[in-house]
Amino acid sequence: MKKIIAGTVMATALLTALPSSWPALDGHAYAAAKKNTAASHYIVNVNGNLMTVRSLHRSGTVLLAGSDMAKLFSADYRYDPKHQYYEIRRTSPNIQMVLQTGKKAALVNGKSISLSVAPQRFGQELYVDAKQIAALLGGQWKAEAGVAIVSTSGSFRPFRETWQVNGSTATIHGLVLGQTSFYSVNDVAAAFGATVHVDKKTSMVKVKKGNRTIIFNPFSYVLNAGGKKTSLPTAPFIQNGVPYINLSAIVYALGGEIEEQERFIATSGFIKGTSIHPQWINQNTLLISRPDEASSLLLDIRSRTALRSINEMDLTLSPDGKKAAYVDENGHLFVIDLVSNTVQQIGEDDEVKTDLVWSSDGRSLYCIYGSNNEAVAVVALDNGTITKIIDDKVKYKTDLRLSPDGTKLLYTVANEGKTNYTDDQRTDVDSIDTSGTDPQLILVDLSSPTKQPTPLTSSSDNKVDSAFLSNHDIVYVSATDDDMSPPSLKMIRNGVEQTLLDKQNIIDMAVVKSRIYVVVEANGLYTIRCFDPSTKSWKTIGRTKHEITSIAPSPYDDQIAVTMATDGGENVSLLRHGSWMNLTK
Repeated sequence: MKKIIAGTVMATALLTALPSSWPALDGHAYAAAKKNTAASHYIVNVNGNLMTVRSLHRSGTVLLAGSDMAKLFSADYRYDPKHQYYEIRRTSPNIQMVLQTGKKAALVNGKSISLSVAPQRFGQELYVDAKQIAALLGGQWKAEAGVAIVSTSGSFRPFRETWQVNGSTATIHGLVLGQTSFYSVNDVAAAFGATVHVDKKTSMVKVKKGNRTIIFNPFSYVLNAGGKKTSLPTAPFIQNGVPYINLSAIVYALGGEIEEQERFIATSGFIKGTSIHPQWINQNTLLISRPDEASSLLLDIRSRTALRSINEMDLTLSPDGKKAAYVDENGHLFVIDLVSNTVQQIGEDDEVKTDLVWSSDGRSLYCIYGSNNEAVAVVALDNGTITKIIDDKVKYKTDLRLSPDGTKLLYTVANEGKTNYTDDQRTDVDSIDTSGTDPQLILVDLSSPTKQPTPLTSSSDNKVDSAFLSNHDIVYVSATDDDMSPPSLKMIRNGVEQTLLDKQNIIDMAVVKSRIYVVVEANGLYTIRCFDPSTKSWKTIGRTKHEITSIAPSPYDDQIAVTMATDGGENVSLLRHGSWMNLTK
């Protein structure tokens, strides 16, 4: 009740304050004016949404229906027949406006404001000057290219943002209408090497890049990219001759992809498909495996583009990142020079070779050798000579590791179970005795003349992700088959075992120089932590709700390449300074 009384008082004050020389339109005057009046509809872009308002063209002046204007600003509109005034009331911001037919003044929150054009009545509707009324309601109105552009929250706010386009810095300007951001088509096109043409007669915008042509209009949600029509989330517009549009829409139309949170645009799109096993070639390049294509890629992490494709998948990178080794299906060993892109077969030996490990000088490769993984051998890369280091006939060796100084080897081995038969001909199995078959860590001192395998462990737990630290300490993840007993991280120093992380759901572990990195999952949250043995302290590097399957810390800086599981397969992401970025999709 108080609001109605207040509105009436304000309206009465306006009627008293307005000059008596401003005559109201009576029936005769209205009928005469009507002869020079044409009513139509007008397209309006309100914060990116196209709307239609009724317009009145009278003696060269275009006025807009007051009730339609109120609707654009989510305001209430009413007519007081007793006092013959119109009221527009907006709650956020709090604005009350009183208008009268033919009066070149309005009462706004109790203050008289001069109007450039007097409101006019046509039929049962009051028509007003849209530009001034929009400003009085807390917004901005501007007409260009046949469409009125409206911001309902303040004036148009220009901005500029710095984006990474294929790893290079680019500045993109834009305008905010209400709370919606629009980006300069000219700036985006320049980043793609495309051209922009605006037809002055039709306002049609044409963006062209090579054989790709994109067409859109400021009075439509439709974008035509190479003959394929798509629907835009917001309507584009033209301001001072520059077309503005939704950023993602124009990027995808030009054949690119976008990561908005990272402000990154890939003009040719991101690498798609399953990507695993990232290895650091240098500070800016990863070698990744592509199981769907049985190939590998050299990936530039700055541009997120493939530098080269290799038609082999299981590659082992050399310490200097310049070469990679693999064994083909026939057992032959090959080395790829990643600099010259040449491939060399090493010798003619076709025995099974697994777990390739480069020597620190890059002149030889260690491997687990034999059809039953029963030996450890080293291959001289200059002549292909194979020398067995361990040939104890113990089967199923795996997880071969070489110490950073090249003086020690580490591997895991599990003895075969003993099969008991019910008959002398050994045709009917009675039972299999698995006692003593638990996997154990074995150390070999390459500087010793005998190179005798020395067991480091004897416990019944599984031992995975074993690795050397730079001081010859050994770390590994201890796990059991009991789902109720989570894994633990253990370290062996001078023959003494100690627990670094007890009963945590450790997903993966990796060592770079003297630091230990782990991924731990708890309640659906994946956390990467780093342990410094010199200070015996843990540090959290990053967290994510996305499922991490493996990590590869960079030996060059503090970046970590991460493999994550998605609905479409695994992809590779990067953790840098606590921020995540997708390298592949």
